[in-house]
Amino acid sequence: MEKSGGPLEGRRSDGEPVAAQTPRFDVVGVVLRVRRQLDLSQRDLARRLGVSHAAIARVEANRNGIDVADLERLVGLAGMRLAVLDESGAEMAPIPPDWVRDNAGRRLPVHLDVRPPDDRPRSRPTDIHYDRAEPNAWYHHRAHRDERRARGLHAVNDDGPTTSALRFEAQRRLRDRLERAASLARRDPILLDDCRCRVDCWEAGDCAADCDCECGT
Repeated sequence: MEKSGGPLEGRRSDGEPVAAQTPRFDVVGVVLRVRRQLDLSQRDLARRLGVSHAAIARVEANRNGIDVADLERLVGLAGMRLAVLDESGAEMAPIPPDWVRDNAGRRLPVHLDVRPPDDRPRSRPTDIHYDRAEPNAWYHHRAHRDERRARGLHAVNDDGPTTSALRFEAQRRLRDRLERAASLARRDPILLDDCRCRVDCWEAGDCAADCDCECGT
């Protein structure tokens, strides 16, 4: 953790510079606030945290920093939590832990735009691997991503799907297709007797290549 005091210069996520007067995180003030709120002396706080009195004294004298884990424990004593705010003061949520992963369990590139399985990249029709499972999601490389953003097809602040969101969406699409199939079967009972489509046909919205029925679901 850097010492408090002085301007924090840098750039926002959209490339605009951060105002030079933005203060650094006031570690000393936060430690003092916790002690004030909990009515703790430096020795009392040191005992609660399992550190030496000298360690607390050095932090408050701004001679030592404090790492994030220790700071999180410290503010937690007072029922507080750490948060990251954007330039407007709104809290910025971290990337969720179930950010979508590929079939090997690897997190998809967080700096690119991750899209649902039905939002396929242009190269997909010519890049077919029959020996692999269908991907959980896609991501668009920078050039295609920037083009999509310019067309308003993807918001910069849209984190993209999580594993749970993709699972929910897949279940919703399957329910919709099954409901349509049931409605069609009620209108044409012969189809209900003749249809031999598998579940993956209904999930795809069309007969699989090796489907015996070939009714087009």
